[in-house]
Amino acid sequence: MRNNYHRLLKRQLKKIDLDGDTLDLIAPLLHQVDEAYKAYDSDLQQVENVLEKSSQELFQTNQQLKNSVESISGQLSKVAGNIKDVIFEMDLNGNWSYLNPAWRKLTGYKVKDCLGKPYYQFLKDDQGNDFKNLIDLKKPNFKTISKSFKSQIITGEYKWLDFSLKVIMSEEGHIEGYIGAIVDITKIKETELALIEAKEKESMANKAKDEFLTTMSHEIRTPLNAVIGISHLLLLENPKMEQLENLSTLKHSSEHLLCLVNDILDFNKIASGQLELEERDFSLNQVLNGLRSIFHNTAKEKDIRLLIKKDTSLPKTFIGDSTRLSQILTNLVSNAIKFTEEGKVMVDIEVLKVEADFYVLEFVISDTGIGIPEDKKDKIFLSFAQANSDTTRKYGGTGLGLAICKRLLEIMDSDLELESEVGKGSTFSFKLKLQKSSMTDYQEDNNAFDARSIHDQDNLKGARILVAEDNKVNIMVIEKFLSKWQVDFDIAENGLIALNKALENTYDMILMDLQMPVMNGFEASKAIRESNNPLNKVMPIYALSASTGMDIKNQLGEYGIDGLICKPFNPTELFKTLTSILQQKYIQ
Repeated sequence: MRNNYHRLLKRQLKKIDLDGDTLDLIAPLLHQVDEAYKAYDSDLQQVENVLEKSSQELFQTNQQLKNSVESISGQLSKVAGNIKDVIFEMDLNGNWSYLNPAWRKLTGYKVKDCLGKPYYQFLKDDQGNDFKNLIDLKKPNFKTISKSFKSQIITGEYKWLDFSLKVIMSEEGHIEGYIGAIVDITKIKETELALIEAKEKESMANKAKDEFLTTMSHEIRTPLNAVIGISHLLLLENPKMEQLENLSTLKHSSEHLLCLVNDILDFNKIASGQLELEERDFSLNQVLNGLRSIFHNTAKEKDIRLLIKKDTSLPKTFIGDSTRLSQILTNLVSNAIKFTEEGKVMVDIEVLKVEADFYVLEFVISDTGIGIPEDKKDKIFLSFAQANSDTTRKYGGTGLGLAICKRLLEIMDSDLELESEVGKGSTFSFKLKLQKSSMTDYQEDNNAFDARSIHDQDNLKGARILVAEDNKVNIMVIEKFLSKWQVDFDIAENGLIALNKALENTYDMILMDLQMPVMNGFEASKAIRESNNPLNKVMPIYALSASTGMDIKNQLGEYGIDGLICKPFNPTELFKTLTSILQQKYIQ
């Protein structure tokens, strides 16, 4: 039995060297100790088996984790290596701690040569100096920062870079470092700069165009003022019958030339977006009566009928821009008469809808003229375009009338529609939303003037008017009309003379040309307003000018000018305008 004891028990018994009797005596105890040792060995073996199995599982898990980390790391490296933008990491001192391969492609510097060195050594300004002040890392009062700048690369070339930086914070809230990205925006910046340059060139070109149109307008309108004015004067002076036709032709031709100039200037205003619509009370009857008076003789000469029909439910007054509405109707009726050799031209206005605050009207202008081919219908609305190449030679015109009408209606939230058949005529139509007017009736002009009676009226008799004008022919024209109207007037050949006369005399009104030698009309008007004479601060000063640039009206108020009377002027309209200005002054 003793030989079957556990090895550890045998070792202990051997050390104490007990005799046989003693061993027999304690045999039961030794048997229990032996069992305990054997149980311990069994438990230990089981623990070792469990530990070995766990160790193997831990090893396998660790290996899998290592493989996963290597795989993810490889994927991240592959992603970082293929990203075109630079991804970087910086320590607290601004030294590179990581740069992806895009860094070398961008700057030409090797990544290994840059790691551990300050970022600013590799970012240079226009003079090749380090970008030390790009960011303040000593006092980082930002969470993220982004800057765009031009930097020199290793080849000496410059690239536009977008530099973004973000703070890395620890769980305790301390800054541990920085991460960020650098994007090459050279192409974007070059495109942006090219667009800016192109816009500046376009702005300069538009300015040059406006200045050219203003100059040309002034140069054309100035002699036209003389031609139209003198033709009016000659018609007023009881010409012989054989002269009457020539004078009428002269007057008609000069007014036609003026219409062409106005079309070009109006189109330029519309195209540049500087045309503003007026909102005021007007009488549709007056618009239609004006249309009839303009084209009655022209239609009669061609032996065609001009008919104007209107809905009986139309009110007498509306709120809107009567000038532009008249311009649209004038263009459309002019075209209809121009392209109609026999038959009729009809203007028909109907009420389509009535609401609490507005009416929707439909304007239809139809003719029995030559018509428009189907394939030419879109072309006629283009600027400077005619349906056929020989239209201008045969009928005249700039090809701007319909383009202007269409653009004006678009500004009015409407559209110009066309129906036409070759040989049978054309129909142009548009719908217009007009606001109701609170006026129950529109006060017609009590002063009904015509070309032969204006000089017999005494509305302007005794009025004191100063005229500042440097063109001798225009002086002669205005002198003749003012004399006929019994106006007491003075002439000033330039702005300085006008200023001196305004300081020495008292006038009811000043008509001021804008482009004059020595002192122009703007400066003269401003000086008159700023003079010590209190009457000069309230006296009406109106520009009587051939200059009609898009910014002229905006400039008038800045220099104390009350309004603009355009040359060439219609004598009847000028008489009515001067009468209205003086009546308003006396009322005030």
